[in-house]
Amino acid sequence: MGFRQFAFGMLTGAVGLLSGFAPAFAADTGITIEAVDNYSCGALSQNKANVDGFRNRMLSISGYTAGVRYTDGLVYPTDFTDPQKVAGGADTYNFDRPGDAIAYFSGHGTCNDQTTTSCTTTAGCPTIAGLQKRCVRHTDGSAGLSGRCMYSRPRQIIVDKTGKSCQGVDYSSGQVRWGESTTSSPANWAGAGTNGGINLAVIDNSCGITPDLYVAEFWNAFAGISSIASIMPTRQGSDTADVSGRGRAFADRYVANPNSSVGYSWTGSINSVTGGSGCAFGGGNHGIVGCGAHVTISAEKTQTWAEWQNRTETWAQLRNPGYDAYGPTGWMSWIFTCNYDCNNHPIILP
Repeated sequence: MGFRQFAFGMLTGAVGLLSGFAPAFAADTGITIEAVDNYSCGALSQNKANVDGFRNRMLSISGYTAGVRYTDGLVYPTDFTDPQKVAGGADTYNFDRPGDAIAYFSGHGTCNDQTTTSCTTTAGCPTIAGLQKRCVRHTDGSAGLSGRCMYSRPRQIIVDKTGKSCQGVDYSSGQVRWGESTTSSPANWAGAGTNGGINLAVIDNSCGITPDLYVAEFWNAFAGISSIASIMPTRQGSDTADVSGRGRAFADRYVANPNSSVGYSWTGSINSVTGGSGCAFGGGNHGIVGCGAHVTISAEKTQTWAEWQNRTETWAQLRNPGYDAYGPTGWMSWIFTCNYDCNNHPIILP
């Protein structure tokens, strides 16, 4: 069984109050899936099965519909970038289509945020200009407590359009903006127009996010989207496992209860995933090589709305564009469930 923790962080702004219900709009129901197994930089084998398992299970009951499906060489870097932010960006027709509610990517990422530099405190980690740092626990304390330094290097979606050379898409500081629609407020969030649509993005890749660096690595991608779900290794050397069942385990939560929380469905689904390997602190596996967690992140104008989207918004409400984010400045909220006891083995050393 995993162990859940949660937190919220203030950027700017004040707490607001929920009032009434979101107005009715035509529902966003599409589910788009993209996955790559055929990599020239290290072949994988389970990503197409993973996204297919997710969407097929979601469509086994009413509520959602099929969006587009792109795999291997049909997955382009431009699928994820915004046309108002960069020439050639084409997310409007791919990963962030109007009318879609969910987009799920499964494939490679990069783990260049991890280092082998020892530390006992974050302050003791060498400073790297332009990057935030954290001392992430590496030992259980039985022979002295120590960690390894990690940094907020831009996180990447890796694709291989030609089958001969892998390309990265920087969603931390690049030209990625997801969810911008006519019903998000303010319109034209971050200069990204109003031609997006998704309310949930699942980034199922290697080292999708670095512990405690949620704002630095994910704030950039929010432009009206409710939540982003990802995988967070919590020890140097740990990583996302190449498994076929993670998407299905997530969708099972919807099928079991369409009125359940989307955020908690993702974090809790780690307990139903198989594959991976043991964690140095006990536990492990559940789709993680070593120690790690499923994490859901939301960003909103107020603390109240950020926490509501992160922990309360249901699968049914996810389809309603009236619940699109009211940002862009204010608060970020996150929840995560580890594959080990990360309450008694806190992830970050002070």
